[in-house]
Order: sequence, then C-alpha cells, then structure tokens
Amino acid sequence: MDNGNYSRQELEQQMLELIEEHLEQPVELDTPLCEICDDLDLMELFMAVEEEFEVEISLEDEDLFETPADFVGFVMQHTDD
Repeated sequence: MDNGNYSRQELEQQMLELIEEHLEQPVELDTPLCEICDDLDLMELFMAVEEEFEVEISLEDEDLFETPADFVGFVMQHTDD
C-alpha cells in the first residue's frame, strides 16, 4: 500500500478498522493495546499491519507499539517514499 494515496485521517480510520477486526472489539487511537490484548494478539496485529500496509516491523520495533496511533505513525513513516 502506498500511503501517499491516503490522508492521515483515512489511514487512522483504516488502521482502527483493521485492529478492531482482529481484536473483535472497538478501539480508539489512544487505546493502550497491552490492556486489551495478549502477546499472541499483538503478533497477529503485527502480521496483519505488515500485510495490509506492505511494511516490515522488526523485532526491535515491536516495543514501539503501545496504541493504534503508534501503528499509524510507523506506517506513515515507513511507506512515505
């Protein structure tokens, strides 16, 4: 996915929908993920985000993700060519 075709707001909405689909519950951009999912849920989210947005999340980067907003920022930073 090339985020150049999406505004930040559109990317935020798409990210929330993806996360809600995987966690099967509503989330906000500032929802602490550690409070609503376990390690397996997080690994599945990493894989889903990688596939959907064509980015690679390294093991070193995994600790950066505390909220859905962190995923949005990562995707914006790593797909903006």
